Formats: sequence, C-alpha cells, structure tokens
Amino acid sequence: MSESRLERWRKRAVDRAVYFPFWCLRELLRRLDLERAVRLGAGLGRSYARCRGPRTRRALENITLVFPTWSDADRQALLLASFANMGRSIAETAHLDGSGQRALLGGVRIEGAEHYEAARARSKTGGVLALSAHFGSWELLGAAMVDHGYPLSVVHHTLENPHVDRQIVYARRSAGLETLAMGNAGLGIIRAVRKGQAVALLMDQNAGRDEGVFAPFFSHLASTRSAPARLAVARDIPVVPVFIFRQPDGGHVTRIYPALDLEPEPSEEPAATAALERNVARMNRAIEVAIETAPDEWIWVHKRWKTQPKGEKKL
Repeated sequence: MSESRLERWRKRAVDRAVYFPFWCLRELLRRLDLERAVRLGAGLGRSYARCRGPRTRRALENITLVFPTWSDADRQALLLASFANMGRSIAETAHLDGSGQRALLGGVRIEGAEHYEAARARSKTGGVLALSAHFGSWELLGAAMVDHGYPLSVVHHTLENPHVDRQIVYARRSAGLETLAMGNAGLGIIRAVRKGQAVALLMDQNAGRDEGVFAPFFSHLASTRSAPARLAVARDIPVVPVFIFRQPDGGHVTRIYPALDLEPEPSEEPAATAALERNVARMNRAIEVAIETAPDEWIWVHKRWKTQPKGEKKL
C-alpha cells in the first residue's frame, strides 16, 4: 500500500473512531425526553470541565484574558457554567431533527422583530445579514428563526471530520435552513439576499491573516473576517445582530437588535482600510455585548486570538 493511500486509510479510520462516540451520545440524548436530555447534557458538560478534558485549558486561558480582574473561583465557575451550556446545546441540537423539535421551537420567543422589519424595509431587496456567534443554543437559533417565518441561510464552515460535518448539515437542512459552504459562500449570500432572505454569519472565530483584518475584541486585537463587512457596505445590506439567550424556565428568547451603523468605505487607501477596520470593530462589539450579558453562554474554547499582527507576541 502506498504511503498516500495508507494516510487516507488512517484518516478515515480516525474519523470513524472520533465520530462513533459523537453518534452514541447523540442517539442517547435523542432517546431521552427533551427535559432529561438537556439535564444530562448539562451534567456531562460540567463533569467534562471538572475532569479538565481537551480544550478546557484553552477556555480558561480565554476567560482569564477577557476577565483579568476576576478571582480564580469566579473563572472556574464560569468555566463550568459554559461547558454546562455547551452540553445543553448539544442535547437540544440532537432533538432538533427528532421528536423534541416542536417542544424546542415552541419554547423560543422573539424580541425585537421591529428591528428586523426596519432593516428589511431599508434593504433594496428585503434581505439582511444576521450577525451572530457560537452563543447560547446557536443551532436552535437558526431553526427558530425559520419557524417564526424568517427564511434563513447559514454560512457553514466545513469540518475536518466528514461524518460529523454531514450530520450537522443534515440537522440544519431538516430545520429548514439553507447551508452555504464557507469559501464559496459569496455568490450564495448575494443570491439569498436578493431573494429577500437573511443570511446568518457566525463571526466569533479566528480568521487567517489573508482573510481578515485586526479589530478589537475585548480590548485585544483579533483577526476577524472582513468579507461580510465589505459585502454589506458595497451592496448596502443591513447587518442585524441576532442572539439567542437561555431563560430560567428552560425556554429561550431570540433578541434582534437594531441594524449596525456601518460607514461607507472611501475609494482610496489608507482611508478605505481604516473604515473597514472600524466597521469590523462594530461587528465585534455587537458580539461583545451579547457575551457581557451572558458570559456563560459563549463557547470559550475557540482560538479567538490565535492570529496576531506581525511582530506581536501571541496572546
């Protein structure tokens, strides 16, 4: 067997091995009623954090970076709460294409619909960009928007494991969302907006040096994708922040905020780049506000500050 074929075989074997516990957990959660599944998900998330599973150290480093004045006890409490939220979200996602779908969607209410309608009225086509993040039960957010009569496409970052990737795409499509693969999403976004739809953008992950600009995120420069801001300004597409928040009664509220006030980009440099950076900073700030409101509902495990300006020390 050639080395390249051997490597492909090894990767397929690893992908299957990684997917198997993912599948087992998903099937277990689907077989429980929704309330018990969410409770189990929260317990598993907290236990994972207490056992210091992979990525918990990174999450704690990010929490320390954002909240440097907090005590160790407060940071540990946030770590446990954030992984509990992640466990609940996984349980809810498992039920989105199953028997618990109606109960889940029925427990989501919408606040700020007037902001969405105002943005649609301002848009030339009625389409908008919905700015969000890996926050709260973000998969439920998209399904709830569709369920409340807001057609939605979502830009999808293809995962390395094809089995997990296919499952996530299937769940989103089962909930009525159209998926647009990142990297080739530009044309799909324009088409969706022309049809009067909203396109969801999860903007809280690190961007490579060649696809983003540096803008403040919790007082630290973070490489952030710039294409959405460029597209919004060039096509005059309103950018509407939308986040889902977990409620004490087990339900959720989706909050739609007023469209961001983005400034036009001048045609000449360096003014154009400076305007772009300010617009991206406005988008980052909208995500900050949501996280400040409920810090335990953000997924702290991402390498958000991985890419730094040349010559700067890694955070």
